[in-house]
Amino acid sequence: MKKIGITSTGSVIVEMTTLEFDALQQLQVGGSRPAAKVVACTEITPKMNHAERSSYVAERLKKLSPKKKDGVIRSIEAMFQFGGGIDSSEVQKVISTLQRQKFFSITPQGRVTYAKG
Repeated sequence: MKKIGITSTGSVIVEMTTLEFDALQQLQVGGSRPAAKVVACTEITPKMNHAERSSYVAERLKKLSPKKKDGVIRSIEAMFQFGGGIDSSEVQKVISTLQRQKFFSITPQGRVTYAKG
C-alpha cells in the first residue's frame, strides 16, 4: 500500500490491490463482499516476444530520446513497470537489438546517439 495523502476530514487515501481491498472488507464488514478472483497483469495482456518488445521500446524511445545509457535503461524499465516489470537481462537484450538495427549507438562513455530519420 502507498500513502497518497490526507483529506480534509482526516482520512488517509491508500492505493491497494483487489486482494488487499477484499481482505480489508472482510475485516471491516465481516466478509460481506465475496472474494474476487485476482488476475495477474500477465494474464490480461499477452506476453510480447522479443521482436515486438524491441519495436515497442523503439517507438517510445524515439519520442523520449534519452541522451545517456542510464536514461535509456530507466526509460525501458518504466515502460514495463505496470506490466510486472522487465528483467535487466531483457533490457540489455533490447538495447543490443536496437544497436544492431542501428536505431542508436552508445559510446563507451555512455552517450547515446540516434540515427537520422
